[in-house]
Amino acid sequence: MKAKRLARGTLLGLVLPVFLVAWWQVAADREWISPLFYPSPSDVLERTWDQVLNGSLVDDTRITAYRLLLGFVFGAAPGLVAGLASGVSRVVRELLYPLATALYMVPRIALLPLVLVALSLTDTARVFMVAFSVFFIVYFSALSGVEQVDRTHIDTARAFGAGRTRVAISVLLPGAAPAVFSGLRVAMGFALIVIVGTEFLAANDGLGARIWKSYQIFDFVSMYAGIVAVTLLGVALAWVLLVAEWLALPWRRH
Repeated sequence: MKAKRLARGTLLGLVLPVFLVAWWQVAADREWISPLFYPSPSDVLERTWDQVLNGSLVDDTRITAYRLLLGFVFGAAPGLVAGLASGVSRVVRELLYPLATALYMVPRIALLPLVLVALSLTDTARVFMVAFSVFFIVYFSALSGVEQVDRTHIDTARAFGAGRTRVAISVLLPGAAPAVFSGLRVAMGFALIVIVGTEFLAANDGLGARIWKSYQIFDFVSMYAGIVAVTLLGVALAWVLLVAEWLALPWRRH
């Protein structure tokens, strides 16, 4: 029954994208829209496949994925630890929460010049931009997850002699896990936006640089091919996180 619901949900989720692509194809073929700025999906897919075969699109996708995943790990891991610690310790929360709130409000793109001055035009700067963005999303998600844990469970664990570390591992972490995974999914989408935007302005390779360079020379078919690659990368990473959540939280499968 659940498999049928999943299949039905997947099919329903494809209805609108398929309709929009079909409409786009018809509109481009009949020149209701400019074929220069809005090439047909068939032309975009053909160019995408050509660039996959010659390896250029694969190389740029690999470069972007590497920067994205490295920054995601370097941001999510400390964000998770800091969020859990802030949920457990009032002192840690009072120390981190005000600064985290202030820095979270700063537009990421506004920090790029400062980061480039400090780290130069290197992958370290690009990875840092992703990590910085991811940290705060995961931090606030983990903190919110801990706050949602039923205090009765914590008191019961302590009544049976569990120390602070044991309570954190056995009660708080499982209780906060749903909120953490929700935060990770949001953070992954935000990380993709940040790395592509950073590559627009501060890279000579990667999908962001490919899209921007194609735009500058009015090669809109290649530009859309790059957007297709970004979309597929984002969908693949989202599915990876969904599978990870399904494996890590067996009690939520039913």
